[in-house]
Amino acid sequence: MIETPTQTKSQAFDLLNFEDTLQKIKSQAIWSEHDPEGLKKEFQWLKESGALKIVLPGEALDFNQPNMPALLNLLKAVGKANLSVGRIFEGHINTLYLIHLYANAQQKKEWYQGVQDQGHLFGVWNTQAQDGIQFYPEADRFKISGSKTFCSGVGIVDRALITGNIDYTDRKGWQMAIVDMSAISEQNIDKNSWKPLGMQASGSYTVDFSGYLLDESDLISKPGIYLNQPYFSGGAIRFAAVHLGGAEAVAENTIEYLLSLNRTEDPIQRLRLSNIMMQLVSGRLWLEKAGQHYDQWADDKTHEQDLIAFANMTRVTIEDICLRIMDESNKCIGARGLMAPYDMERIFRDLTFYLRQPAPDATRLNVADFFIKKQQTGHESNI
Repeated sequence: MIETPTQTKSQAFDLLNFEDTLQKIKSQAIWSEHDPEGLKKEFQWLKESGALKIVLPGEALDFNQPNMPALLNLLKAVGKANLSVGRIFEGHINTLYLIHLYANAQQKKEWYQGVQDQGHLFGVWNTQAQDGIQFYPEADRFKISGSKTFCSGVGIVDRALITGNIDYTDRKGWQMAIVDMSAISEQNIDKNSWKPLGMQASGSYTVDFSGYLLDESDLISKPGIYLNQPYFSGGAIRFAAVHLGGAEAVAENTIEYLLSLNRTEDPIQRLRLSNIMMQLVSGRLWLEKAGQHYDQWADDKTHEQDLIAFANMTRVTIEDICLRIMDESNKCIGARGLMAPYDMERIFRDLTFYLRQPAPDATRLNVADFFIKKQQTGHESNI
């Protein structure tokens, strides 16, 4: 069951309706990766449920309030229903958070209104293609040259936050900008670039933005802000929450499969299920603590390194938890359980692929460096 903090009438979020929405998304998942319209239905349902605007001012999980544990729980629930939907939804939340942190008042008003009134879906695309993004001045505007890859949700994302290099008078460095995707031609989207093991339904294509003209009002804050800590590294807890949702789906499907075969009395299977559920509960506890730390430390510079370290630990620990759960489940269900039309065939593919996030080994080394430095300086960790 999903929980949100105590709400006023103006913050009402219909949890029962949202549970129904998640059930519909889960039921649709078997067809989603083959649907030529992608995840359009699913995000229409999320729009109707109020989930797309849930973090905006005055809403149930308003970014201005300490709501991170509840937000992580929400992301986990969406990932459990469908990991591809969870990936795109997390990108929407990530973009709105960047707008919350760095956009000016007029930009916030415009972009928030797009979500509130028109149900705009946002996405954040940072991965450079070989011809990475550059912003060039042209008259009183900026022209984009280059492409982004791994652009999750192309075709349904209305506004995309992209990053690129800019070198113009007082603007030099890695710049954020918002692009109206309705102005990007289908010819600029390379669908053949996306042939993954899993997460097919996320439609994470390569997009060529060359020729698109930006106004000054499309640029968010100053160059370099995107990489600001602890928000940049700390954000890993959000995609980790979606990952754990996938592992939760694996756990539930494993039990359902064994029940259907009357295999739950087998002591070996029960041992495996015990291992699965202990790992899953451990992951939930990590997420809960990560959310609490984020709310307490994100805006406190004295705890910046503590927050980054704990977010890094959460990310890699949940990766390990997901892999262990999949391994135990694999032994439980065998080859037959990993074949279509069983949901596990798709969930295993999606989670295996989605877990491949950038620089996992460097992340672990950063955790070690944090504790080594604490020991060397004689400071106790707050973790």
